[in-house]
Amino acid sequence: MRNILRWGAVYALASTSYAQIIQYPAQSNVQYSFNVPAASASSGNGDIYFQIQAPASTQWVGLGQGSEMKGANIFIVYSDSDGQNVTISPRLGLGNFQPQFNSQAQVSLLEGSGISNGMMTANVRCSSCTSWSGGSMSLTDPSSSWIWSIRAGDAIASNSQSADLQQHNNFGTFKIDLTKATGGNSVNPFVQSSTSTNASGTAVAPLATTTAGSSGDGGEHVGPSPTKHMRVVAHGVLMSLAFLIFFPFGALTVRLLSFKGLVWVHAGTQLTAYAIAVSGMGIGVWLAVTEGAWDQSAHTIFGLVIIALLFFQPILGLIHHMIYQRSEQRTLWCIAHIWFGRVLIILGVINGGLGLQLSDNTVKGEIAYGVIAGVFFLFYVAVVVISDMRGRGKKLGETGEKITGKEIADQSPNNGDSTDGLNRGR
Repeated sequence: MRNILRWGAVYALASTSYAQIIQYPAQSNVQYSFNVPAASASSGNGDIYFQIQAPASTQWVGLGQGSEMKGANIFIVYSDSDGQNVTISPRLGLGNFQPQFNSQAQVSLLEGSGISNGMMTANVRCSSCTSWSGGSMSLTDPSSSWIWSIRAGDAIASNSQSADLQQHNNFGTFKIDLTKATGGNSVNPFVQSSTSTNASGTAVAPLATTTAGSSGDGGEHVGPSPTKHMRVVAHGVLMSLAFLIFFPFGALTVRLLSFKGLVWVHAGTQLTAYAIAVSGMGIGVWLAVTEGAWDQSAHTIFGLVIIALLFFQPILGLIHHMIYQRSEQRTLWCIAHIWFGRVLIILGVINGGLGLQLSDNTVKGEIAYGVIAGVFFLFYVAVVVISDMRGRGKKLGETGEKITGKEIADQSPNNGDSTDGLNRGR
């Protein structure tokens, strides 16, 4: 009888000492492990524990509660300033852009955290993971939703919990049966013996890993959507064509070419550019709607304002053309049309750079965009300056084309058919 009681006491002690850990391997050498203490599961509130592991070459690695970034309770791990330990940064997801530091979160780094043997490890106790601004989670949920993300690159090396982050290289979602992670009352389940299972409940070694594409218990591992990526690329290509090629070319046609009716070539080119820009904006609107970035991204707001203002540019051009037909004089409408267009082109190019930052393009891509934009700008300025110098004192058409003596006579206001005769002012 005594032996039975002794072994019963030992079993009871073991059941409270040894934690039940469930693991989810997101991709090669990137793994997330979870434990819900029995007391927390029983009360529905309290601490939970999770471990985040990734290669030391990782710039940052993240874990979030929720099925998407918007409304998620997110935890980002990156190296600290001395490169020996890690920083845990609790954040709130407001949409598909950089999550904001959450000063209300109650999280602690535990023993065993740090960087060693080529791996970055964060053993975390979270005391505010049952409810947060934007969502909640039951500690006995058999199908709890989680997100993960990772960014490869140079170490952040910061002790600040609000350090700036570059966008992830890879991400995904998965589901965890928290009932299989329930057990024990350890204050740090990752530094002592434990019973570990993977996301489907199979016993595994505590540090087991697998390749990307594994699914959780009934959950699906997903990466970046190919459709979304294609639309991001299409948006960038269309806007670049509009603001780096078509709009500048349309403006320069009145400088580089000279023939009667050139004004309509100019107008047609600019309207084509506007159609391309509107198409690109449509894709951008779709991206903003799906990512919840309407009022959070400067690129989105700036882009909508630019496209809206561009609507008035052909109207200014038409007014300028109609007044010129009657007066053959450079008016304020002409100046407004010219400079309004130039300013909007410049703003569009700048907003393209903001878009590259938002999409986290490569440094080489950003440099290439800057170089191309710079070359086009210098070329545009050179053409304007040279054409102005050559055209001083000469009688030119509305769009800058040369006019013969016969054409000047034919297009005199006395003949009632004036469409040209402007001193160069474009």
